[in-house]
Amino acid sequence: MSSGRVAAVAVATRQGHVVYERFHEAFSEAEKAEVRGAFDQVAGPSSGAAAAAEDEELVGRFRNGRIVAIPAGELVFYALGTGEYSELALAEVLRVIISTYREAFKAPNLTDAVLFSNYAMTALVVDEVVREGIVELTDRLSIQKAIAMRLPYEPPVEKSKGTLGSLLSKKEKASSWQPA
Repeated sequence: MSSGRVAAVAVATRQGHVVYERFHEAFSEAEKAEVRGAFDQVAGPSSGAAAAAEDEELVGRFRNGRIVAIPAGELVFYALGTGEYSELALAEVLRVIISTYREAFKAPNLTDAVLFSNYAMTALVVDEVVREGIVELTDRLSIQKAIAMRLPYEPPVEKSKGTLGSLLSKKEKASSWQPA
């Protein structure tokens, strides 16, 4: 007997435009459309998500699974789960994703522009929290450490000097070099 999976995680605007979605099940395009329709029934623009309170949990069902939607800022976060992933577990997954986005993007009000401008990080956060349908990390600091390990290394930039100052300091270092 299967213990269940998080079948899908999605983020949409309150008007219903999809910003990000990740399916962890092998859904056909028709089934994906059904899932999107179920999300819309739970908290879409026609069901009043625009009027829903910030961080209010909206709950629904899809086939043998459960749907949780949480409005945050100008966005609505959705999760579809089966088996052990009850409404409480899905709500926790979404809350971790939302809090990590707020911390990583330094944006208390989440918008589609914030997620699009940081799209790689948007995808990495979801992949660290839910890996192939199984919840992996739910601690914000662990998520940030895991993401930092996956990002390419960028050496720190000298912040005290402008471009001209850094070029001059390189020139000074080159001119002070003396053969041994």
